[in-house]
Amino acid sequence: MDNEVRDFYDSYGAREWNRLEENAYSRINYFLHMHFVEKYLQQGMKVLDAGCGAGRYSIEFAKRGCHVTLFDVSNVQLALAEEKTNEANVKDNIDGFIQGDIRDLSSFKDGQFDMVVCYGAPLSYVLDNRAKAILEFNRVLNKKGLLFVSVNNKWGILKMLLGHKYPDFFNNPEYWFIDQVMKTGDLPRHEKVSQPPRHFFEAAELNHLLEENGFGDIVLGGSPCFSSGNAGSVQELSLDEKALDTILQIEIEMYTKPTMVDCGEFLLARAIKKQAEE
Repeated sequence: MDNEVRDFYDSYGAREWNRLEENAYSRINYFLHMHFVEKYLQQGMKVLDAGCGAGRYSIEFAKRGCHVTLFDVSNVQLALAEEKTNEANVKDNIDGFIQGDIRDLSSFKDGQFDMVVCYGAPLSYVLDNRAKAILEFNRVLNKKGLLFVSVNNKWGILKMLLGHKYPDFFNNPEYWFIDQVMKTGDLPRHEKVSQPPRHFFEAAELNHLLEENGFGDIVLGGSPCFSSGNAGSVQELSLDEKALDTILQIEIEMYTKPTMVDCGEFLLARAIKKQAEE
C-alpha cells in the first residue's frame, strides 16, 4: 500500500499543485481549508505539513511567519514543493523537506511541533492504520499542540458524485461498491478508479478517532459543504462577483454546523492535544 500511494502521487505530479485552483469549486475548497486554520497561525510557530503534496498550504503558512517542515510520501511532490516555495520567496521559513509515511514520524522528536496539518486526505489512504498515524501526530505535538486534518467524507462524496451525473454509476451500485462504502467506508481497489484504496469517514467516526487517541476540544467542518455536488452551477455563478461572494458567505456560515459537516466532499477536524493528567 505504501508504494501504491507513493507511485500514484509520483505520477500525479503537477496536477496536485493545480487541483485547488482549476475551477471555482476547487478554489472554494481551498478557501475553506485555509479559513479553518488561518486564525491559529502565529508567527514563529513550528508547523509540520504532513502530506504536504506540492506545498500550496505550506507556502501560506510560511507567508504568515510560521516555520514549516514539509513531509510527504512522494519525492516527486516534495521536489515540486521545493520549487514552489522558492518561487514564493518563503524559503527562509522552510525548515526542511522530508520523505516518509505519516504512520512513522520517527524523523521527529517528541513535542517538536506547535501544529500538525494533514490536509488533502492522507489519513484516508492509511486505511486500518489511521489510529497509528493520529498517535504519531500526538507524539510530535507539544503540550496543547493543534492538529488540523481533512479526510474523504463518505456522504459528501456520494453527494458530489450525484451532482456530476456520472452515467452508469448509481444504476450499478455493486460494480462501484456503493453498498460497501456506505456500510464500512472502505473503497477497495477498482479497475476504473485511478487512486489507491481509500477509507471514507463519517463525522462521528473521525471525532471518535481523535478522542480515543489523545485529542480534545474537537471542531468538525465540511468542505465544500453548501457547494458539494454543484460544481457546474458554482462555476457559472462565479462569473458574477457578487454571486460568488454570496456563496462564500453561505459556506462560512454553514460548513462547521454539526448538522451539516457530513455534507462536504472533505471532512475537516481541528483538535487540541490533551494534557497527560487529563
